[in-house]
Amino acid sequence: MEKEKKKKDNNPQQESKKKKIIIFTLLIIFITLLIFWISWRKNLLKITLVGNDEIILEVNSSYQEGSAKATYLTDDISSKITMNHNVDVTKLGTYYETYQITYRGIQKEIKRTIIVQDTTAPELLLNGKEEMTIFVNEEWQDPGATATDNYDGNLSNNIETKNNIDITQPGTYQINYTVKDSSGNTTAKTRTIICKERPIIDNQQIAVLNYHFFYDQKNESCNESICLDIEKFKEQLDYLKENNYKTLTMQEFRDWMYGKIDIPERSVLITIDDGAMGTGAHNGNKLIPILEEYEMHATLFLISGWWNVENYQSPYLDIESHTHDMHTKISYGSEIGSKLLYSKEEDVLQDLTLSIQTIGSKTAFCFPFYESSKTAIKQLKKIGFELAFVGGNRKVSRKTDKYQIPRYIIYKNTSLQSFINMVSN
Repeated sequence: MEKEKKKKDNNPQQESKKKKIIIFTLLIIFITLLIFWISWRKNLLKITLVGNDEIILEVNSSYQEGSAKATYLTDDISSKITMNHNVDVTKLGTYYETYQITYRGIQKEIKRTIIVQDTTAPELLLNGKEEMTIFVNEEWQDPGATATDNYDGNLSNNIETKNNIDITQPGTYQINYTVKDSSGNTTAKTRTIICKERPIIDNQQIAVLNYHFFYDQKNESCNESICLDIEKFKEQLDYLKENNYKTLTMQEFRDWMYGKIDIPERSVLITIDDGAMGTGAHNGNKLIPILEEYEMHATLFLISGWWNVENYQSPYLDIESHTHDMHTKISYGSEIGSKLLYSKEEDVLQDLTLSIQTIGSKTAFCFPFYESSKTAIKQLKKIGFELAFVGGNRKVSRKTDKYQIPRYIIYKNTSLQSFINMVSN
């Protein structure tokens, strides 16, 4: 009886436990069904990208917004989609188009990746021709190149240049230009340089003119036959200017003689000897103002120990040597001649050295009294002079002895027609 009573007493507890299990199970089933229903309902709303889910654009290219499609069951509700993006095609990077829709309490979002990259190499342009010809020992400057990039802009300062040019030797050489942008895109170009010996134009001849003193005959006098009235000098320069003559600098004349440059057919070299009357700021100052007025070049062969070189400064007047203090004549046995020719070599070299130091150039030398000798020429070469001038009244070509260059002497009575005959070819 007691056992039966205990069984009856335990039944309410068991019944309660069973109820809890049933309720929990039903709750789980409900939650599961609810989740399933929510998921099922959410899946009724679909949003998809129209086109690729990743688009690659070139920097600075055009960008057109994409689109997406949305459906709920069988209804097209694409018009309810909102889209925003942060795409900037002017800057490299990864961007996104974000499409969103909210419908009947359901929210969905989808993204498209936009990659802006730079795969375009810089544009590299050569200044000048791709193939250029230069001459041995010619002063030549690489015209260079310019570079622009679609992203970085002007890259001309980033161009790297390498070349194997040896201007002392004939040959075919190359200049390699390379430029790289910030994205690593590289462009390279090559210029071919043909270096060859300059052809000598044997038939070109020019006049070298030789002046001495300048004066104004309206209020000055000069008894020397080598004096020239400034009005006659201007008349001669007028002829040169009106007929398009180039007045050469001494460096241009030197380079022409050595085959480094060509000069216009109508070219002339004006030289003045000594540095006396009318040639400097201290002795009348006739020459330099006229040269500067006409913008014509000349060379003064200065006796550097007699007058201060500072008296002759002008961008239109080159100064070269006429000895330092050997523009005199001396007796040598029964002969009388230029001190330069009859002095000891050590004295000559000392004088020439002083002249070079004073003037600052040893490009050209002018023999006093137009007197030269083989010994004197050797001395000039020994000390480094490249040209030497005498008299002679004939034209000069590249075949002319570079240490016996003749000049037309201009006298007080030289007529304009005689002058024209001197300079004309």
